[in-house]
Amino acid sequence: MTPATGLREQAIAPLSRADAERLLPQLSVGRQTIERRVLRARCLKYVESFDVSWAELTQLLPQVKAPLLAARVAVDLVHLAYYLVRGEEAERIARSAQDQAASDPFLLAELRLGRSINLTAANEVTQALQEARWAGDALAAAPKGRARDLVTTRLQRQLAHLLSHAADYDAARAAAEATARSATRVGDPWEIAWATYTAGFVAWTSGRDDEAVEHFTRAEAPLSTYRSSLWRYTLLCLARARMERGELAEGDRLARQSATGAPEDHGHLALLRGEAEVADLILTRAPRGFPADEHFRDFVRGIVRAQRGDPRRGVRLLEQVGKELGSRGLEHWALGAQVHAAYWREQIVRGAGASRAPQLVRDIGVRGGAGFAYYLPEVAVWLGRAAERDPSARQLARTIRARGEAAQRRAKSDSDVAAAASPLDEATFHLRAIGLTWRELGILRELEQVRREGTRLDRDALAARLGVSPNTLRVHLTRIRAKLDVGERRGNEVLLDAALAQGSVA
Repeated sequence: MTPATGLREQAIAPLSRADAERLLPQLSVGRQTIERRVLRARCLKYVESFDVSWAELTQLLPQVKAPLLAARVAVDLVHLAYYLVRGEEAERIARSAQDQAASDPFLLAELRLGRSINLTAANEVTQALQEARWAGDALAAAPKGRARDLVTTRLQRQLAHLLSHAADYDAARAAAEATARSATRVGDPWEIAWATYTAGFVAWTSGRDDEAVEHFTRAEAPLSTYRSSLWRYTLLCLARARMERGELAEGDRLARQSATGAPEDHGHLALLRGEAEVADLILTRAPRGFPADEHFRDFVRGIVRAQRGDPRRGVRLLEQVGKELGSRGLEHWALGAQVHAAYWREQIVRGAGASRAPQLVRDIGVRGGAGFAYYLPEVAVWLGRAAERDPSARQLARTIRARGEAAQRRAKSDSDVAAAASPLDEATFHLRAIGLTWRELGILRELEQVRREGTRLDRDALAARLGVSPNTLRVHLTRIRAKLDVGERRGNEVLLDAALAQGSVA
């Protein structure tokens, strides 16, 4: 085998993050052949330089003549499309690569997997499951070895998430366990940590918050070394699971540390803090998202409407959302919408919601679950109390009720709960609307913390605290100034004041 042939095979083969971190320094020097450029761009994807990787692979796609290498470039672009919210382009690229990828089981499996991931982003879970299962069929023809274990890990991880969304909780747990086994065989710390997070997600959606907290906590420590989007999302999931257990102060702290999440996520956290008006403000200020975003936002809006004195409108919205989510295969979320709709029906007409409670609990139980979407302790207590009179629902109903009561007791005794989000947290969604990135918000958050501590830091000290170079910090601060329309000669303190002022914008 010639060196060129070996490099081409490496450029086509599945990669892990550890592979990417090992290869990148070697690929930044030397003659940049097509194969080296493809491999380098792929490595950049795995270390989350998504924009750079997309730009390079897009430029390379028409230049690559070898069919399998062209298919590899297309497959990685399909996966990148998910992170860069380019779903329409993903489908076009996938169609163009279908024939070329069909001759290699790994490429075909990863192409199907990429399609599945993009369909998940569009809330098309039924179709996403079909693509994931086709990926499994393709992978069955692949030779055994590390490459197969690596793709299997990612496929089982995707299945675990999809099956959780579909409320097939027992199958989701089996997929999460398969993810952990194959990740262990691969031996990549990133894949192992991601598998642990996946187990937490499956536990959380199935209503097992204690188990979810354990898995998310175990995943957070190794993921924190990467400072990745997955680490931030793990913190957000851990925050939600803790707050659903009534640990409001710790959950609030973790959510702020995460500095990520969509408006519906933060609206849910506000509801858990008992702040329906804050949830309403978050959703009102949020710019209109993609249709897939609005389904979940309407779920939270329905709860907010009911809590703020319009239960009839809230029920209508919840029932409409439940039907829409169910039609897309998002049965976990559809069940949650039905539970909340039944709860508020009961508040309107005595017995109108309680009559539905036993069937809802039975439906959760037969799927292997112990909870429901957007879990609120008061709703859990009501659901358990209303359903436990039915012998076939009694055991699970009592478990759900006990969980809700325990969460209420914890929340009542949690003396360290913040009365509301910090001023910067309250401004977050308006700041996002005017274009600030999460990284830029993280810098403002650090400035807020420095002010709270009563200390003053020069740019070099602040850069060291943030873990970036002074020049990188200067670039970020310049961009923040432009977005907030703050003059260049004014200090960093003025930047923070300008950001905080956004919290008072109607």
